[in-house]
Amino acid sequence: MFQSPSSALRAPSPRLRGEGFAAGALFIILLSCNSPRSDAHVTAAALLTQRCAAPPYTAWHIHATAAGSDCSVLVLQAEIILEDSMIEALHYGAGAYNTLPRGVKQFTADHAFRGVIYKDVSGRSWPYGAVTEREVEEVTPCR
Repeated sequence: MFQSPSSALRAPSPRLRGEGFAAGALFIILLSCNSPRSDAHVTAAALLTQRCAAPPYTAWHIHATAAGSDCSVLVLQAEIILEDSMIEALHYGAGAYNTLPRGVKQFTADHAFRGVIYKDVSGRSWPYGAVTEREVEEVTPCR
């Protein structure tokens, strides 16, 4: 349909202005979900997954993800049953598990994670740092 030049210059109807505002607000919300910090956490988790693919962790099949509402919780999921002593050694980088300088604890500090959750194949969890009970129960990975 052909519009006259004067009708093309008219302000949009109030209904359209409201839709524009809602679309703009949604765009801003979506941008905040993909903040540089959350991207950095996702990238750091992928790096840790690669590092854990090497000995002595090869058989553990560890997969690291960033999680939490702010993506600042590191989740390490192992495909074996873990014991407390294994988690402690991995977290602090002790003994044969000293492949990360000063362990996962230092990795979380270096990459600004506020906490870490270790999970094994049985579903057991070991939280460290500033991790809430709800986050342990409802781990939501960031993408």
